[in-house]
Amino acid sequence: MNHRKYRILFLWFYGISLILWIIQEAYTLTNPPDIFDRYRVFIASFETLIAISSFLTIFILYKELKQEAGENNQAKVVIYDLKRTNRILKGPEMNFWKEANQQMNEWKLTDTEKAIAVLILRGFSHQQIAGVRGKSLRTVENQTASIYEKSSMRGKLEFISFFLTPLLPEEE
Repeated sequence: MNHRKYRILFLWFYGISLILWIIQEAYTLTNPPDIFDRYRVFIASFETLIAISSFLTIFILYKELKQEAGENNQAKVVIYDLKRTNRILKGPEMNFWKEANQQMNEWKLTDTEKAIAVLILRGFSHQQIAGVRGKSLRTVENQTASIYEKSSMRGKLEFISFFLTPLLPEEE
């Protein structure tokens, strides 16, 4: 179990104990105190205020944990992209296709889809790919749609851009 799970487990336990405490304090406040027990009403009110502020603190901590998790995921994506760019730039001619193939494996493209993806990266149109592969235009369109779906890309330009962006110099 990692630290995040322990924190969440602790927050749930703390929240349940606060609810029980508030129920007990509400019971104390609703039962009329006798003359000598009036200070208990003040103490119960103060304790209830502390419990409510604790819930607010738990809510804030929970929101911060969710935000940190999102930021961590974004950082992992940026680090992955930078590592990929660094690997490509070490030897652009040789490493480009190696990285492209590795990425296509991560997307779980079939061998046919990989071959079509390479032709797309080389700038071939659907008609040209159909001619080179000896397939119908509709078949090529279906296979490219599958490639874009598996890679979470919206089309040819975004697909090509994904691979070429690491090779471009930074904007000034």
